[in-house]
Amino acid sequence: MKRRVVDLFCACICLTVIGVAILYPNQIRARNTILVTAILLEVVFLILSIRDKEERKEAVGHLGMGLPSESELITEIVLLSEEDTELMTWDMYGKIAMIIGRDVKENQVDIDLGRSTYASMVDIEHAVLNYSIGNWYVEDLGSTNGISVKKAEDGRVYKLSADTPCRMERGDCLYVGLNRLLLR
Repeated sequence: MKRRVVDLFCACICLTVIGVAILYPNQIRARNTILVTAILLEVVFLILSIRDKEERKEAVGHLGMGLPSESELITEIVLLSEEDTELMTWDMYGKIAMIIGRDVKENQVDIDLGRSTYASMVDIEHAVLNYSIGNWYVEDLGSTNGISVKKAEDGRVYKLSADTPCRMERGDCLYVGLNRLLLR
């Protein structure tokens, strides 16, 4: 960004030199040489500023900072059995935060695993899913049995530290205790 500003500033200086050379032709020695040089430099600095802008767009895309495409959007979370059948589904579309846990009437959770096979391994408020800048993030709320994430891109399972958000992608699986939640 700073490079682009400097390039645009230099282009403005060249434009000023061109303007002065055109407005005061009789008062500048080697007017034609200065004019040609200023025009060439103007073109070079404009090209550099445009190139810097395009490089920045590419860098943002490579860092994963852009918004996900339609096919990458996570719109639901599914509780899977050990045989990969769907036991329960929760809609995530239009939400910005979802608490995962067990509903014991004194709290409200969005994803209630209280009736799941491994409900005893789920804390009352086990984890939270937060939506920010086009992505979902999961965070362990200091649970007893923790959270693990199986990333779709490499198939590896990662254990999360408490209070450390992890960016989720479509196809990732969350392990809440022994419960398996697929994000799709």
